[in-house]
Amino acid sequence: MKKPNILIVGKSGSGKSTSLRNLNPETTAILNTEMKQLPFRNALKFKNKNITTVKEYFTAFQGCLNAKEIDTIVVDSFTSLIEMLYTEADASFRGFDVWSHYNKVIRQILLMSKNTDKNVIFIAIDGYQQNDDSVAERFCFVKGKEWLKKVEKEFVICLFTDPKANEDGVEYRFMTNTDGINSAKSPYEMFDEQYVENDLNKVLETAASYYQLETE
Repeated sequence: MKKPNILIVGKSGSGKSTSLRNLNPETTAILNTEMKQLPFRNALKFKNKNITTVKEYFTAFQGCLNAKEIDTIVVDSFTSLIEMLYTEADASFRGFDVWSHYNKVIRQILLMSKNTDKNVIFIAIDGYQQNDDSVAERFCFVKGKEWLKKVEKEFVICLFTDPKANEDGVEYRFMTNTDGINSAKSPYEMFDEQYVENDLNKVLETAASYYQLETE
């Protein structure tokens, strides 16, 4: 069965990478465009591949799609991947051709995340922009105008990080649907609450249960 692709959006330190901690390291591949260590115990058990070029990314992603032992592909992060893409495009093209190539490859990256029987999760940094009412809207950051506030529509599930301070410290959580100033979304009644723990394993279990019920 085809699985929904997932986008996790939030600022640095808000619990995006930590949300990977309970995924199965035996069946999870992490395409690490950030070239960083994962911030949780047992991170070295994951199938972590550092990505330094866009060509390496496409090769690694296709390899994960073909690998029978992999059921979850994580791209950490979409933000650094498209920064890499822009740098390469700027070095190879001039003028409008830079943006034409950049936008075309983003479309390819997002298209490959769809219509697969594997879990595909993209992690991204957020950005802010004032709307016509002078309210700061929150969205997945991307250079250029073509994909501005449009990346989210390419995903079935888009969760925004929203850590909350409490008496025990900080509660790291995901927002499952929009609060009016962002583009968080999830299928109707998939989640019982507006906020859930930042645990991607639980998110995948919830999604699997939801679609299983729909097919019975």
